[in-house]
Amino acid sequence: LGAASSMFSVYDGVLLKPLPYPQSDRIVRLFQLTEKGTRNNISEPNFLDWKRGTHSFESMAEMARGEDAISGINEPMVTVVTTVSREFFPAMGVAPVAGRFFLDDELHVGAPPVAVVSSTFWQKTRNEAPRAPKNSDTFKLGDDTYTIVGVMPPGFDYPSGANIWVARERNPPQTSRTAHNFQAVARLKDGVSLDQARADISSVSRALRSVYKEETTMADASAVPILEVATGASKRALDMLFVASILLLVVASANVSNLMVARAAARRKEFAVQLSLGATSGRLTRQALAESLVLCVAGGLLGIGIATVVVQVFAAFGPTSAPRLDTVGVNWTGVALSLGVSALVAIVLSLFTAAGNRGVSIAPALLESTRGGTGSRRQMRVRQALIVTELALTLVLLVGAGLLTKSFRAVMAVNPGYRVDNALIAEVTYPWIDGDRSPQIQFQDTLMQRARALPGVTNVAIINTFPLGGGFYTNGTFVEMTRPDEFASYDLIRNLQKEERQARSGQAEYRLVSAGYFETMGIPLIKGRFIDESDATNAPQSAVISQSLAKLKWPDQDPLGRYIQFGNMDGDFHGMRIVGVVGDVRELSPETVAQPMLYAVARQRPVKASTFFLVVRGPEPGSITESVRKIAQQIDPEVPVRMRTMEGALDQALGSRRFNLWLIGAFSVVAFALAALGVYGLIAFTVGQRTREIGIRMVLGAEKSGVIAWIMGGALKLAGIGVAVGLVISLGLMNLIDGLLYGVKATDPAVLGGVVVLTLLTALGASFIPARRVVGIPPSESLRDV
Repeated sequence: LGAASSMFSVYDGVLLKPLPYPQSDRIVRLFQLTEKGTRNNISEPNFLDWKRGTHSFESMAEMARGEDAISGINEPMVTVVTTVSREFFPAMGVAPVAGRFFLDDELHVGAPPVAVVSSTFWQKTRNEAPRAPKNSDTFKLGDDTYTIVGVMPPGFDYPSGANIWVARERNPPQTSRTAHNFQAVARLKDGVSLDQARADISSVSRALRSVYKEETTMADASAVPILEVATGASKRALDMLFVASILLLVVASANVSNLMVARAAARRKEFAVQLSLGATSGRLTRQALAESLVLCVAGGLLGIGIATVVVQVFAAFGPTSAPRLDTVGVNWTGVALSLGVSALVAIVLSLFTAAGNRGVSIAPALLESTRGGTGSRRQMRVRQALIVTELALTLVLLVGAGLLTKSFRAVMAVNPGYRVDNALIAEVTYPWIDGDRSPQIQFQDTLMQRARALPGVTNVAIINTFPLGGGFYTNGTFVEMTRPDEFASYDLIRNLQKEERQARSGQAEYRLVSAGYFETMGIPLIKGRFIDESDATNAPQSAVISQSLAKLKWPDQDPLGRYIQFGNMDGDFHGMRIVGVVGDVRELSPETVAQPMLYAVARQRPVKASTFFLVVRGPEPGSITESVRKIAQQIDPEVPVRMRTMEGALDQALGSRRFNLWLIGAFSVVAFALAALGVYGLIAFTVGQRTREIGIRMVLGAEKSGVIAWIMGGALKLAGIGVAVGLVISLGLMNLIDGLLYGVKATDPAVLGGVVVLTLLTALGASFIPARRVVGIPPSESLRDV
């Protein structure tokens, strides 16, 4: 009950509870769809055409979420800053708790920088409750000083983790239809259904594709409720865990039911005596109900106590993909459900007891009590059915745990393409710079130089986006060039993409690295050379590509010496000469597919407003963490730095998978123990009641081994039925776990076979102990009362 109550609370709090916005079911995320139906973020020109062409939305806004360094406050910090267009707040339907939103004269290019902040940010930086902001309430973001004009109410958290909202209209519009830099959110008009809105935006998007053809990657579009978007990544795992907790509840209920039915059979003499003294069957039923209620309600109350602890543990250590975990608490509907289930179990158990003793004849019952017996055949059939149920559902949980375990081992066995041992990661967020970026380059060079001088350090390098999570993952269209100065504008690149798209362009990830990065990460060189110190700021621009990109774009040719331009990601139209090919890396976790990758030289193509990652390899990371932090603060105290180890980053990347494994594993162990005890209890009770019969068999010549085999054969028959039923249920529930597996199929024969053998052996072992005990009783003792 504790497991079921806690999982119901988490399931409801994460997946079912409406988001805290007015009519949140009317708010949707808008996605571009590729020809394969893949969801993408949006390009600004497509978004503007949506606004003009659709008629189903009351308001529609674009937004871009990112992490930036904030200064000019009590302590520099890195926080989530979201750029939003004018209709964002109306679309969300939330008013500020203090101050106001953006005014019209603040929504144009070059307008005064103003911001709306969260209550959390206000309280952390102002040390006071939200109030109407003043002109002196400011903070610094890059080169600009922003004035706070509004404070959002507590709990407003969209997009997730956002603390600052700034106006999109202050920045120049974007013209590329192949970019995917924005998300879109909209509110449906009253009376417009979700299906109608989807048809509306789909029609407009397909018309745009027919006009712009290869100039846009959008083939269609879709509208998805924001709750579905927010919970999509965690839904399958929570579905699985919720069903597992219900299975465990059923196993436990069956176990308790079995014990109660056995107890009722053993108390037939007691009931017969009560009947002989004038008790009625109704009186016995009420007695059984009272006893069951005491047991089950007490168990329910203890389960609620357990649930409060489990929910807190889940909120603290649950899957990072699950949103709103910090707001999840014990759901009182779940509490009422737990108590209701407790009462229902109590009633059912009392009815079992009463049904098994209805119509008991006093004399035969008293005689049975002296000669032994197993109770009524109905009670025995009920007990056998309960054991089959326990074994079947336990097998389902064991199959799930076995599949997740094998999947986790498969993930851990994958080579991610880089080393994770003895490496420290410093996440440095440098302020946004629109103009000269030489201070940023100088900061990076000085930081690497001083970190390299620390005792024991062997390698130091930087990258703008770390493989195990962090930074802004940039990808897009690259173009092969005939010479480094072939293009002087983005229009020329775009025209080339239209004319020779397949021949000279493609899709890849884009990363900026320093000299020594590949050596520091342990990424192998396949061909050519690494980026090194010769790739200076004023040297010809160089690039290294991954093996998968080389195979994709130049499968039968040598890519070295070719020139490549990455779609004007940074406004630099110079071509980069490919000087090396390196091994593939799996970025977000070992289970992700390695993507085609292009590595540019960070010093040659510095990006504005970049968070970059310093990787330091050598001594035990804990011994140099504070030293690296102090070095960064000494260079520039206004630059925030966050530290972690590479092994810790990998552990975090695998956290959700490991948590799911531990939780369903715990459920499986408990269910397995209950099932084993159930089989043991059934056989022990049965042979205990049939001790005299077994004694007679042995007096008449039965061998001990034959009696043991007879008893174990009965247990094996029940286990076989339970295994068959469990396999059928497991196959029916495969869709809950299939998407959570890596390197193993949900029908893996080794796992299924292993669980079947384990279940059968457990049933045999649980029945062997009471069988061995009963044949060891001397016939003179077992026949004493005959």
